[in-house]
Amino acid sequence: MDCLGLSYKGRFHVLSDQVGLPAQNTSEVFTPSEGTWYTVEDIWPFSRAMQFAVQVIGDNRIYTVVDWGESLIKTRDTEKGEWYNIGSVPSVIFHDHPRQLEAFGYGFAALRHELYVLGGKALKWEQSGAGRFDIVKLGVVRVCNPSVKPLKWRETKPMIGSARGNVIGCASMEEESSVLTR
Repeated sequence: MDCLGLSYKGRFHVLSDQVGLPAQNTSEVFTPSEGTWYTVEDIWPFSRAMQFAVQVIGDNRIYTVVDWGESLIKTRDTEKGEWYNIGSVPSVIFHDHPRQLEAFGYGFAALRHELYVLGGKALKWEQSGAGRFDIVKLGVVRVCNPSVKPLKWRETKPMIGSARGNVIGCASMEEESSVLTR
């Protein structure tokens, strides 16, 4: 069974890929300050439509991507427990191709107060000869601040070298700064 790890409100949650289905309605939670694990009822109403790219930013806002051909970015209203759309992963534009293309196999990460879409692939139709599809590996990195609506994506420095194509998983780590008082 696959699982997903999620750091949220000072605890580490381990969610089964079956979360949201009747057969699996619990999650395991680790509290680092106490060094203890405990089981909770399903507080993460994910569905299998979500690709389990889940990120938490700043004010404990949770984001995920629902990737059923639309690549919708959703956030969770923690008071109501409901998910709602805030936008979508941007399309890929090639200068030598007549239309925008949907990316797939990209990484989804959060750092500070921004969301990142890293790498991936796009299926590009080539007109040469009898015509064929080419899978183009992407090295592009796109970023947005999800609190600004509508989402305004910008490109940042691309991935380098052979770091292109499918991204299996992404994570970000930030060191918390502590304030010492005397």
